[in-house]
Amino acid sequence: MAPTTWHPVTEAGGEFADLAAAEPDKVLLALDFDGTLAHLVPDPEDSRMHAGSAAALAQLGDRLGQVAIITGRAVDAVRRLGELEGRPGLGRLVVLGQYGVERWDAATGELREPEVGGAVAAAKRELVELLAELAAAGHPVAGVHLEDKQGRAIGVHTRRAEDPEAALALLDEGVRGIGERHGLHAEPGRLVIELRSSTRSKGDALADLVAEFSPGLVAMVGDDLGDLPAFELLPRLRERGIACCAVVSSSQEQPALTEVADVVCDGPDGVADWLTELARRVS
Repeated sequence: MAPTTWHPVTEAGGEFADLAAAEPDKVLLALDFDGTLAHLVPDPEDSRMHAGSAAALAQLGDRLGQVAIITGRAVDAVRRLGELEGRPGLGRLVVLGQYGVERWDAATGELREPEVGGAVAAAKRELVELLAELAAAGHPVAGVHLEDKQGRAIGVHTRRAEDPEAALALLDEGVRGIGERHGLHAEPGRLVIELRSSTRSKGDALADLVAEFSPGLVAMVGDDLGDLPAFELLPRLRERGIACCAVVSSSQEQPALTEVADVVCDGPDGVADWLTELARRVS
């Protein structure tokens, strides 16, 4: 029966499961969290891993060479919201948070968290003032909220605003200006602008994992513009003889990502079904 929530759109997408089944110990499976392993929700604190993906990863974790989560979130947030500690099958999981600035290894429990500077805290104070000024002037910013990522980044989310797209457009210039004044990197996403103290990308994080684990096959699964640098790394890995598969959790907010896809999934539900099929094939 043909899949209904995901479909391969390239030869690489169609053959990846067969290649993985032949050599599962050579597979590096890297996944984003929000919008990929978990549905996007109005409050980021309400995010939870999709039950289907959790069940599939429990099977894949012991079979594949390496499973990793690469996220813009802080590692502690993903560990907590994904209930990752002690989760069956994920005893060797690696979580790279803040685009690889932070790292947690499930096997050892080791957590790497570099020292936090003061730029993000200063930018947060200005963002609070900006929102207050816009609200006082009658602009529709009610529902906009700030997500402080342990002082290393801050996200300005508009998903809960009455008109999220309009709120994002209204805030864009001001948020970027605050970021520039404090030497922070602006990262756009799905109804969010994030100001980060690091310029590291998910492409950098994925390259680190490839260098560490020397895989023969790599699948990257993501949904947002922040995942694009990781997807863009895959053609260069193919030139080195590494079989690659770009799996995109599609959305109306970021339709352009499907242009780089080998497999297109219908959001996190489709990702869960693709992972379930991959687990079936490599079992």
